[in-house]
Amino acid sequence: MKTQFVNALQDGDTLNDYFVAVRKDLREKKDGGKFLGMVLKDKTGEIGGVMWRNAVETANQFELGDVVNVRGKVATYQQRLQVQLDQVLALRENEYTLDDLVNQPFDASKDLAGLRDILGTIENPFLKQLVDAFFADADFVEQFARASAAKKWHHEFAGGLVRHCYEMARIAETMCELYPDVSRDLLLTGVFIHDIGKLTEMSHGLYSDYTDAGRLLGHLQIGCDMVTEKIQTIPDFPEHLRLELLHFVLSHHGEEQFGSPVKPKTLEAIVLHLIDNLDAQAAAVSRIARETREQGKAWSDYQSLIERVIWARQA
Repeated sequence: MKTQFVNALQDGDTLNDYFVAVRKDLREKKDGGKFLGMVLKDKTGEIGGVMWRNAVETANQFELGDVVNVRGKVATYQQRLQVQLDQVLALRENEYTLDDLVNQPFDASKDLAGLRDILGTIENPFLKQLVDAFFADADFVEQFARASAAKKWHHEFAGGLVRHCYEMARIAETMCELYPDVSRDLLLTGVFIHDIGKLTEMSHGLYSDYTDAGRLLGHLQIGCDMVTEKIQTIPDFPEHLRLELLHFVLSHHGEEQFGSPVKPKTLEAIVLHLIDNLDAQAAAVSRIARETREQGKAWSDYQSLIERVIWARQA
């Protein structure tokens, strides 16, 4: 049974427990030898580790994504906790409990049911057929239900992509009430397909990383290919709808510097980009504030992605 979790570790703790190895790097020491740098993860967070002796032999005994039992000492290095590693041993599946390692704060099955209920209100026959075509694909549904929405920043847990789309769909419904010129059917379909390429862009197991396709193409191109493939199965699918849907996928990051090859150029694409960013940032900052409070601190570490610290006031 796992008893030591990342969010409860303190300077001076002796560590002897299991984690997922999500990073390992062999690096040069000043004397020409090698040392091992690691990142260890469980359901509560991540912590770095370093091993100065037997680094090469140890690194050869496990792969990224393996569950490893580690022994060492927790210490503070450059104002962060780090494990000074003495031993790292790969475990077999029957030697650990998956629930200790996987963070799944929401019920993915309930989120998926809620999302499908909202998408089920789409009235346009072609958009309805497109959504139904995806959900008729059992492999797609299985992958979609367990996928994370990102590697680290937001909705980074199993089922996170479904949660992200469900939250966005609920925001989209409100936006359509406030702004009646927005096409509800188009916007809801855009919510569903905007990140669909992430199913192939990343692996979605104990360890999430970018696949070869993800690194070479990215989820925008992959998503366009997936949508196009399904559209081709629907007779007489209107060209203007095809263009608008692909525009959703290509433009939802909003700006070229954030990965979109085109800026949003329709009312629905602009709204989609904004609610995507709203949900992603709100989820990420909520997580940061919660983790900061769990560490007994009022202010988070510096968040380079948003270039600020977060005040984690008590709720």
